[in-house]
Amino acid sequence: MHPASSKSARVITRRRRAFTLIEMIGVMAIISVLAAVLLPKILTAIDNSRVNNAAMSINTAKAACVEHYAKFGSFLVDGSQTPPAMLTLGQQNFFDQVLLTEAFLDRPFATKIGSGIVGTAGTHVEVFDSSTLTSASVVTPGETTGFNLDGDAADLNDVVGSVCVQAVIKDATAADAKALNDLIDGAGLGAAGNSADIKGRVKYGAPVNGVTTIYVYLTHR
Repeated sequence: MHPASSKSARVITRRRRAFTLIEMIGVMAIISVLAAVLLPKILTAIDNSRVNNAAMSINTAKAACVEHYAKFGSFLVDGSQTPPAMLTLGQQNFFDQVLLTEAFLDRPFATKIGSGIVGTAGTHVEVFDSSTLTSASVVTPGETTGFNLDGDAADLNDVVGSVCVQAVIKDATAADAKALNDLIDGAGLGAAGNSADIKGRVKYGAPVNGVTTIYVYLTHR
């Protein structure tokens, strides 16, 4: 092959391997459009997965409470001891640890919403004395005021018995609280915007600085 022809072929080959400026701009424009379309959907899917994880953790804790009661006939005992002993105040405030020692849970109750702290200062399952509550008691976002399970307009308590077991998620965002409520109770029992929600199994106070404490009914006896 003639030397000039060989040199020309190499130049053409190099040119074919490279992107032109216009092609690069076109690729960047396509990537930008795809990112603008897909990123919100990806972020929404991540948020939904976090709330779904919380709902699954709540259902797991509820199932563990049912198994505990079926075996020991009370929520006020620690069945990990022989013979079973009455719960101390600290154990009542951190009941998921009791369920953990009894092997009804394989890890402490935790969710991907809220503060991320596990324990009485954050996310936990607790047993509280509901013996003073009646069907005439008015439910508030407070910790031990019962639950308006049927969602009636008067917001009257439906937890009538000796004790109630609830899941507590502290420092949850208003958006996560609303999403969890809509997933568990349905949007019909949810409050709009940043208002308090006291209807159904999920209740919480009006968010302060964007966060609130969520109380979720598990069971009562």
